[in-house]
Amino acid sequence: MSYDQDPWGRCSPTDRKIIEELQGRPEDVAPDEVVRRIAGNYRDLGQRTALVDGDRAWSYEALGHKVSALAARLAAMGDEQGWAGRKTLAVALGRSAELVAATHAVALSGHAYCPLGTGDPLAWRSSIAARSGAAAVLVDGGADAETLGIPRFDVTGPEGPAADLTPVQPLADDLSQVIFTSGSTGRPKGVLCTHGGFANRIHWMQRAFALTPDDRVALKTPFTFDVAGWELFWPQYAGARTVVIPEGAHASPEALTDLFTRHRVTVTHFVPSMLRLWLQAGGARRCPDLRLVFCSGEALGADLVEEFRRQSGARLHNLYGPTEASIDVTHFDASEGARTPVPIGRPIANTRIYILDEDRRVCPVGETGEIHINGLGVAAGYTGADAGDDERFAPLGIPTPDGWRTFRTGDRGTYTADGLIEYEGRADDQVKIRGQRIELGELEAAVRDHPAVTGACARTYESATGRLCLSAYAVVAPEARGTDIGGAITEHLVRRLPSRSLPGRIVLVDELPLSAHGKVDRTRLPVPSRSRPDSGRPFLPPATRLEVHIAEIWARVLDLDEVGRDDNFHDLGGDSMAAVEVSFLIADRFGLDYDHDLVADILISGDTVAASARIAAEAGVEDREL
Repeated sequence: MSYDQDPWGRCSPTDRKIIEELQGRPEDVAPDEVVRRIAGNYRDLGQRTALVDGDRAWSYEALGHKVSALAARLAAMGDEQGWAGRKTLAVALGRSAELVAATHAVALSGHAYCPLGTGDPLAWRSSIAARSGAAAVLVDGGADAETLGIPRFDVTGPEGPAADLTPVQPLADDLSQVIFTSGSTGRPKGVLCTHGGFANRIHWMQRAFALTPDDRVALKTPFTFDVAGWELFWPQYAGARTVVIPEGAHASPEALTDLFTRHRVTVTHFVPSMLRLWLQAGGARRCPDLRLVFCSGEALGADLVEEFRRQSGARLHNLYGPTEASIDVTHFDASEGARTPVPIGRPIANTRIYILDEDRRVCPVGETGEIHINGLGVAAGYTGADAGDDERFAPLGIPTPDGWRTFRTGDRGTYTADGLIEYEGRADDQVKIRGQRIELGELEAAVRDHPAVTGACARTYESATGRLCLSAYAVVAPEARGTDIGGAITEHLVRRLPSRSLPGRIVLVDELPLSAHGKVDRTRLPVPSRSRPDSGRPFLPPATRLEVHIAEIWARVLDLDEVGRDDNFHDLGGDSMAAVEVSFLIADRFGLDYDHDLVADILISGDTVAASARIAAEAGVEDREL
């Protein structure tokens, strides 16, 4: 693109001074800094505890031995398979000590790792493995990864001797990770993250927040979410301790609080929607060892900041950044007091944020434009992307340091007069659900792929309790009407999309509303009705007083007019966040403490209203027939 105008032409001298002074400062960061320091800590920190996973505790020496043995086996496999040079290796492991060792072994061997969600559909994982170009997949024992069509590497296999591990020295543009995000045309695309960008991000985090040997960092973020990257490497880079949060526990406020207190966790991360539920359960008040809490993935509300400050003396930091820019690129310390909106702050080291108007000129202070990121952390592009995606990495018309790339985020932002940046939402159809990035086009393409569907659209809506939910709208062929087509479409999606991308409701419509320009107008799509979804089960009304109470709670949380005694929670659109909301209401209705064991029993075993009521009655909660 040519530039025939001054990119600063709309800014006053005062505007330009504010914008230039808020930018991150250049610093020298070696691209091998992370792998080099971690390898040194394996050697130098000996018996200091490196990580805790349930009843298991591994010292730095033991972790180093595991990593070295895995690296040696990977090298042998490479020789057998005829690998040449650096490769991408898929990693399909649950959150565990083995996951830490595996990602470290891949990184220190000079390869890039590609996270696969172990609970995601096979079709989704296969697509990602193929698009990443993965040479092999790292698995745990009897996993079904052979169906991905690439060689398996079992991390629990015979270790063999561990050699002295000297990490491969990566260059700045060598790949550290290939992590997939939603694609607007229905196909996931892989972000090509670099060692230079990742080293810069971890170096900045340690300089800004200085972990010590006494720190215990929670590894709780789903592996396919980019935040897991710093949780997996920062503790061992800094000589601190990792506390592995088991699969599933990250979505339970009570389980988190129990684990945080038991292991005296000092550092953790939350997406704001989960932070809200955790605070509602009094989690911060009950975790006195916490000193640092990071938030990212969604807009952080001022009310959450105030509630956090009421419960805890820990520092709360708001971070912002897309996957395409090495996790986070701006930072704001929200601990001093709430501002509305809560800023995303200032850029980290070796990073500049330019907010541009439609003519790609820098916006004056106070004017909203599109956020462009320029810096060491910007990825090298996409793999498996569709035509036009790489245009998001087009260079700026502003002089920038050598080696720095630019990414056009699609996010909207504003410079403030006191030298901060505020987030103002999206400029396109991308949404965040529980911190996970979702392209509505991806969901729409999956719905359209059903043979009975002739047209599809998707949108978000807010539940009665404030949760952001997904709904999909389908136009179906005449011959499919009158059948359980909604259930068939749901089954179709479950086989193709990860759970984070599944809609809570499927709405059948006669046609999709169009704008004056002939495009689907999402604003005119109907809000999903409160009618009970057709699950194929006949509606049976609640038969006891307890069943009535539980059905009313489910109906409130799931935005339904009625819920039957044999209805299944997940078939009605329930997810982990909805389950937490149900737990609060059950505790309140039955006069229980939120952390009462009965509340957990009802949630875990009560898949239907009748089952939930039976569990409560057997525990002594008074009940009677209607």
